[in-house]
Amino acid sequence: MSKVARSEKVMEAQMEDIGWVPPVLGFESRDFKETLKAVLGAPIRDPITLFKHQASLMGEMFKVFTGKSTLAPDKSDRRFADPSWTENPIHRRMMQAYLANSKYWQSVVDDLKVDEMDRERARFFVSLFVDAFSPTNSLANPAAMKRMLETGGGSIKKGMTNMLHDLVNEGGMPSMVDKTAFKVGENLATTEGVVVFRNDLVELIQYKPLAAQVHERPFFMIPPPINKYYIMDINPEKSMVRYLLQQGKQVFIISWRNPRPEHADWGFDTYAGSAREALLAALEITGAKDCNLWGGCAGGIIGSVMLAQMAARGERLVNSFTLNVTILYMPSDSVMGMMATEGLLKKARKHTAKKGVLDGKEMSRMFAWLRPNDLVWNYWVNNYLMGNKPPAFDLLYWNCDNTRLTSRFHTELMDIVANKWLAHPGEFQAGGIPVDLKKVDCDLFALAGDTDHITPWKSCYESSMFFGGKCEFVLSNSGHIQAMINPPGNKRSVYFTNPARVADADTWLAGATRNSGSWWERWIVWLNDRSGNLVEAPKALGSAAHRPMDPAPGTYVLEP
Repeated sequence: MSKVARSEKVMEAQMEDIGWVPPVLGFESRDFKETLKAVLGAPIRDPITLFKHQASLMGEMFKVFTGKSTLAPDKSDRRFADPSWTENPIHRRMMQAYLANSKYWQSVVDDLKVDEMDRERARFFVSLFVDAFSPTNSLANPAAMKRMLETGGGSIKKGMTNMLHDLVNEGGMPSMVDKTAFKVGENLATTEGVVVFRNDLVELIQYKPLAAQVHERPFFMIPPPINKYYIMDINPEKSMVRYLLQQGKQVFIISWRNPRPEHADWGFDTYAGSAREALLAALEITGAKDCNLWGGCAGGIIGSVMLAQMAARGERLVNSFTLNVTILYMPSDSVMGMMATEGLLKKARKHTAKKGVLDGKEMSRMFAWLRPNDLVWNYWVNNYLMGNKPPAFDLLYWNCDNTRLTSRFHTELMDIVANKWLAHPGEFQAGGIPVDLKKVDCDLFALAGDTDHITPWKSCYESSMFFGGKCEFVLSNSGHIQAMINPPGNKRSVYFTNPARVADADTWLAGATRNSGSWWERWIVWLNDRSGNLVEAPKALGSAAHRPMDPAPGTYVLEP
């Protein structure tokens, strides 16, 4: 594997910790203070236990300074990959002193007299401080020292310039990507198509067929409104859109508008209603009576609500539903679930109600601090200590191409996932219609990633049980983004299948079959069986009622 390919693999791994999370704003200050009080108050409540930990720390520090410590970082910790951390006695002692202190704080948290949820919350907050004071984040970093000497201090000068830029333009967060390297419509989202429908919230893009014959039933995609749609058409090699076109599908995709404060009242009914209008346009253009639907993450939640509304109205506009990396509730054992206290939710509601929207940059900052070593300190070192430009990587550019969420939609989304409303028929209403997913009886293809920390696969599995139709569940050996963007050709790709629909996810996996290759290849067979007959591909896009407008990628995706 080339150096460039290895670098892209590392960045793709980091992307698994960003992506499409049902967003909650920040950390509620009272919870933070209570957690901090629990940690700092430990000496008063239990001085004997604390003395034991301090004695252990002093003993380990003595070993460190005498060169007898055996402490070593975890093999997966890339921060200490430079050989100097183990070969140079000064750097080795710095690393081991840091590891000893990290171990000490972990022990303090482990012995806190609190319930398990509070302990996990304390462990997370303490890790933020421990990670921040890693010697890898300072000029003691051997790679940074070497670069400084090689450049005669030029790297430090460049790093300060980069820091000043980020203070002015990025709210003080290190830039993740070189934004000058990409432009949507030129080297991102380049598949040929046109906008054939537009309302206040969505543009509908119809793509030009890439096969001489196409299936009668159109394929309609609802991406999440939390990021822009073109992750599904990021580049020709990784484009799900292009793959579907090559397989003879008539592909339509929604591009969401980036809302502003005056759109604060747009809620789930607005989003689902706009998606339905676009879906009807796709049906009119193709002459089909129904379509195959795709929804990814938050787009899958919107699609689920839309389908429940259709079922309540007696509409049969969707033949099958593909649900990618979507959880319909917030698992309490996830980092997001752990932080989603009622106090936090109340503060988030108040914040977005005041502003009218939740800005995408606020979400990005929050997501970054959930995984700071990969998503903050990694770029701190690269940009400031090494004086490098941020990497030019298409997925990172997409991640930083933020969108806003309206106050009402954001509030409803938080309530849906925090209260598990969609698991209980009628607890959530959209447009006055009680949402009952058991009445959604079309065939379902659900996909999850086994290393996905954003939408954990077991919660995806349980969410797929909320529906009333026949479901095929597939588990890919990857994280959030790579689980979806998984074109054929990657020799490391593996996925698991099991036709049994048992209540427990672990039981399902125990009986699953391991398959080599991309799940796309299995999915396309499933989709072909539900796509109707092959007919001659249309020679023109749109229709008399829905005439072509702007070329893809449209105008909404370009709005700041």
